[in-house]
Amino acid sequence: MTSSSSSSALPSLTVGSRSGSFALESRSILLEQGGVRRRIPLEAVEEVRLDGVRRPAVEVVLTAPAGSSGTVYRVDCRNAASATAFVDATARALPARDVDTPREDGAARVAVLPRAADRNRRSPRDRLVIAAVLAPVALYVGGLLVLIMDGDVLGVIFWLLGLKPLAFGLLLYGMAAKNLYDRWLLRRRGISVLATSDHTQGKKEIYRYVDAEGVRRFFEPDHAAAPVSLAPRQVAAVYDPRRVERVKAVLPLRTWVLRTIGVGFGGTSLLALGFFLVPYQLIELLSR
Repeated sequence: MTSSSSSSALPSLTVGSRSGSFALESRSILLEQGGVRRRIPLEAVEEVRLDGVRRPAVEVVLTAPAGSSGTVYRVDCRNAASATAFVDATARALPARDVDTPREDGAARVAVLPRAADRNRRSPRDRLVIAAVLAPVALYVGGLLVLIMDGDVLGVIFWLLGLKPLAFGLLLYGMAAKNLYDRWLLRRRGISVLATSDHTQGKKEIYRYVDAEGVRRFFEPDHAAAPVSLAPRQVAAVYDPRRVERVKAVLPLRTWVLRTIGVGFGGTSLLALGFFLVPYQLIELLSR
């Protein structure tokens, strides 16, 4: 017979979405967001509140000394009922504090946890990426073997020489597609900031900015970004609040035009040459 839990036990509640999640533990709140896991002690929490202006969301506000605002962690939720239940349960679990009691900086008590072992396992998306990479490699090696077994010396030479322009053309188009995808996401949900030159790493100039949560972050902007200020040196940038490592500097229109022409001409030329030297040789052989 299974014994029932005590009525004073905390419920095992969790809320979140693809933007992150909160999980209520016995003496803390576990936050997973942007690939980072944080444990927030309940003693460091001033309040937990529900924000439903645009969509259901839970905000955990940390304690802060008088005259300063506490750090706020926010996670969007899939439904209002789950968010409300989490807020109510967490509010009951918070330690009782006198209003006049001095507060410490709760952010100093937040612990960043190491990645769990199971995080290193490949996700379905990772397996899909690996398959997408291995499939063309297998096709290339297979085609080369077919040409070798047929004794087509010229075809083998073309097949080997064509690998470089084909790979560079695909890489050029792939990088352009990835950059356009990131820019599209940032245009939809990105937050604009001004980034200031902070230090250099070799030949790289590293810029810093403070995100909406008050966290100082660093990135290397595109070298084509036009500065909006020279003293101090600043550039306009946009970051993704759901994935803070996705941050891009704002580029002038002329840069987009020149890069589009470059990818369109250079990438297409490389792909055309690569497809003639590689797949065409195998198609010609099989069509004999």
